[in-house]
Amino acid sequence: MSRITKEIGLNSKESLLHAQVRSGDPEMKIDVDGRLRHANFPGAEGSLYLGDVGDALLRCFGVHEPPRVTEIPGFDQQIWRVVISDVELCVTIESRPYWGFGLFSSCFLNSIHMVGPLNRRARLIFDLCASLGRNPWEAKWPGRFVKSTNIPAGDEKHTWESLIERGQADLSDSIDAVRSKAHELEKVLPSLAELAPDGWEGDLALEEIGAALAECDVASDALHDRSAAGVERALSRAESHLIEADPRTEVAAQYSGGDVLEEMAAIEADDIDLAETILEFEELPEDAVRTHDAIAKEDIPFIDLSEEE
Repeated sequence: MSRITKEIGLNSKESLLHAQVRSGDPEMKIDVDGRLRHANFPGAEGSLYLGDVGDALLRCFGVHEPPRVTEIPGFDQQIWRVVISDVELCVTIESRPYWGFGLFSSCFLNSIHMVGPLNRRARLIFDLCASLGRNPWEAKWPGRFVKSTNIPAGDEKHTWESLIERGQADLSDSIDAVRSKAHELEKVLPSLAELAPDGWEGDLALEEIGAALAECDVASDALHDRSAAGVERALSRAESHLIEADPRTEVAAQYSGGDVLEEMAAIEADDIDLAETILEFEELPEDAVRTHDAIAKEDIPFIDLSEEE
């Protein structure tokens, strides 16, 4: 069984990390095509124990096809290799014991080999560590861990922390970009007021900009707590406030005149020549007049159906 042993630098297209496993759960199934499935998947017979690191990594990866099991476990269901990928990033996770003959879950480590853009790798590791709530590089038996990975403990820690810092820096840059966008809009708002559509109010726009800046502060707090999802939700709300504040992109909800799209789609009847489209009569045809008179003169008996026979 081949091992992932090559150490790769942070600034390249690949990263290699090793993580201490604390729990063997959850148990996963393997279908007939060698795809990893949940335990209740119908028709899947093979199984493996994914472990807390592998489970968290799959959850943090994002949208993806069912992972491929490239090394099927034998007697020990915690020895396996799984590949998860999308159009940008490919991650190979290998589970193997490094002490105690694999009798306990803590006897195992996971090799994590990532190939793809640095920002995706950094973001994945940032989310993984936040999800685990611990430092994955801290081993149960440090000496045996280093002997198995052939990477000094200091270098292993440095690789993990470098990716985490890069992921955090990328999120921080996103927050700064939205905050700068809000300040820039605030500066140019007076000049945009002349071109603003009817119903746009500068005071309301300033309130929206203030709300966007407040959401940036919320995003910064979420980043401090290592909650990437919280950062993204706050930035999404901030972007919405800026869209409403900018008269060039303002949504229809702020206008007092109703739905702007409906107003744009409205067509004046006088602007359309329907003379060749609509058949006009100065007086009704004879057949139509005769039918109308017959109906008016006809004595239609009234039958009360409410009475019982």
